[in-house]
Amino acid sequence: MKVHHRELTKNKSGKIVLTAEEPEDLWHVYNMLQAGDRVEASTVRNVKKESSTGLRTTERKHFKLTIKIETLDFDQTVCCLSMKGTNTEQNEFVNIGQYHTIDLELGRRFTIYKDEWDSITLRRIKEATDMNLKAEVGAVVMEEGLAHVCLVLSALTVVKQKIQTSIQGKRRPDKHEESMKKFFKNVATAMKTNFDFDRLKCIIIASPGFVREEFMEYMFIQNEENKKFIEHRAKFVSCRSSSGYKHSLMEVLQDPGVARRLEDTKAAKETKAFETFQQTLLDDGDRAFYGTKQVEKACELQAIDTLLMTDSLFRCFDVNRRRRYVKLSERAQAAGANVYILSSLHPSGIQLANLTGIAAILRNRFIPKKVSTSRHRRYRLL
Repeated sequence: MKVHHRELTKNKSGKIVLTAEEPEDLWHVYNMLQAGDRVEASTVRNVKKESSTGLRTTERKHFKLTIKIETLDFDQTVCCLSMKGTNTEQNEFVNIGQYHTIDLELGRRFTIYKDEWDSITLRRIKEATDMNLKAEVGAVVMEEGLAHVCLVLSALTVVKQKIQTSIQGKRRPDKHEESMKKFFKNVATAMKTNFDFDRLKCIIIASPGFVREEFMEYMFIQNEENKKFIEHRAKFVSCRSSSGYKHSLMEVLQDPGVARRLEDTKAAKETKAFETFQQTLLDDGDRAFYGTKQVEKACELQAIDTLLMTDSLFRCFDVNRRRRYVKLSERAQAAGANVYILSSLHPSGIQLANLTGIAAILRNRFIPKKVSTSRHRRYRLL
């Protein structure tokens, strides 16, 4: 993402002019926007015209429009961001107050106007424009007859293609081998289509059983079709997964061999932080909290060492609720805590969302102490 201009006042209201350069940038923009914000961008509208002879024609017009957002929609399959709202400035084709939809496009400038640019949103812009945080990983999770070709970006995991092939039973070895080769060929073709091998830092091949070894052997056979794989052989990492579905990526990213290869990427750091929380919850439950009220109580005592939150908490249209989470993250960070905002489209973020979307690892044990003079529970640090 590229920032062209920013104009913010002391009370943090104002505008920022941006350009989304990659599909992942649209995901970042989706997390920045909320109902009530205004967006100025290019759009298209079918304009009906009538000639002097009475002939009616329809012409597509490109023009700039500023709308006040009411609803947002992000399609993770094709990384498309659409927003609907009312026009706030009069122009030739759309009246003030009239509804219109804008689809943000890659490579085109747009302007976001906010009454308040909070620290979480500004932090996301910084991360989206920092090229060092945009490391990418290719991943193929597979089992016999099923494979998902994915891109693991710094904020989300995108399934680029799903391959499903009928595999003959092993009672007929010749037919089974033939159908497996056909399956491997389809997966290899999907990888060539969806992966930029020169840009990717690591390519993960994961499966249960021996499917990944058989596929790796198929990929590195010396022939013209496999030239791309052989050139980038050092980037491939083979590891075990429980299935060929996308959710298996969570355990794949936790694999020590993969983690070493990805230790400089944001996705790996977030995955490791969430894994540490899960382990702490099992080994020492008094140092692992989840739920808004419990985490806020720990934050008041400056007891948080690591704070984990899903980005969906900051997308809510309730302004007061959003501010509550922004202030919580700011207070925790000011007290020296490591704050991680996990993407709700990343496996670790999905699991955290199932645990209320907010969790914390504490510096010390933190347990409730019952007091006979009150119904409320007081807390103390050990």
